[in-house]
Amino acid sequence: MKPRSLLRKCRQVLLVFLGISSFTISGISRSQEIIPLTVIDAYAPTALWVRVFMNYYMPEVDRRLETTGNYEIDWNAAFGGTVAKTGGVLEALQYGLADIGIITSPFHPDKVPFYNISYVTPLVTADIGLVARTVDELVARYPELRSEWDDYNQVFLTAAGAIDTYQVLMNEPISSLDDFQGKKICGVGLNLRYVQGLGSAAVSSNLGDFYNNIATGLTEGTVAWAESAVAYKLYEVAPYMIDIRLGAVTSKVITMNRRTYDGLPSEVREVLIETAIDYRDELARETDRRAESSRGEFVAQGGTIQPLTEEQRQIWALSLPNMAKEWAEALEERGLPGRQILRDYMDIMRANDQPIVRHWDREL
Repeated sequence: MKPRSLLRKCRQVLLVFLGISSFTISGISRSQEIIPLTVIDAYAPTALWVRVFMNYYMPEVDRRLETTGNYEIDWNAAFGGTVAKTGGVLEALQYGLADIGIITSPFHPDKVPFYNISYVTPLVTADIGLVARTVDELVARYPELRSEWDDYNQVFLTAAGAIDTYQVLMNEPISSLDDFQGKKICGVGLNLRYVQGLGSAAVSSNLGDFYNNIATGLTEGTVAWAESAVAYKLYEVAPYMIDIRLGAVTSKVITMNRRTYDGLPSEVREVLIETAIDYRDELARETDRRAESSRGEFVAQGGTIQPLTEEQRQIWALSLPNMAKEWAEALEERGLPGRQILRDYMDIMRANDQPIVRHWDREL
């Protein structure tokens, strides 16, 4: 072959190669569009719900998106208060400081009161999976509950919870319910009311401060649950678990900033929503797995579990104010069918044969 012909041939091969390379590179670029998402919670990965979010939700979203290869999430996990402090996640999402977050609903009874339904119905069930599914079912049944988030520039994904049942942890043993008289007990939001009928003084706080509250003498106890007692070493300062079994609650709501959500491709939206539902169920399963082992660990660390009789649980139940009625009436004032929602919730609990101590909807 003549040199000129050879040169022409080499140039043609090179152009073909460059064309293939360009096509391949652009194809890769299209199939791996990077979407940055900042996810927040004020709590650190010490908290079970944060740990499950990091270990299940985020990698599961990645795995599902990999099946099509169209998109990839560049996660910025800002947990432990780096973006929002305790009680500040809702506003951080509202004003676009983050894209997706885990909101603790008891901090916002004035803004999104529906999501505290399990808090105002204590002594009904310890089945956290059932409670979480029921809350989501009611959101689906009453669209106005989902639209509550519109005022805060957010999109509801799911409700979730990591509390199988609230207990009361004390720094000294309790021989009778009368011993609660005058005791200072810390808690969050509506669960503060669980001890007031017994004559205790409720002190508003948050999980991260419970240990120091008791250690410094600010309070003599706290409303908490077995897994948290182990994770936060509450057994060191409050080694007596009063086994009242106040019940499971969905204290978490996963939401997204509306602008972020609207800007996402439909495929990514669907994966984020579907995986959120599966996160809800995985968190419930992990809560159940850890609940019994945490009770054992509490005892192994020197703690004592003090069981209450059914009669004492009945007395405790009757000491509670009718929070459910107050809650339902407050929803009615906002134009929401609070009474019917409460009946629906309790009907679902009864249909699932839950050990209800007090039928809250029958006192409306």
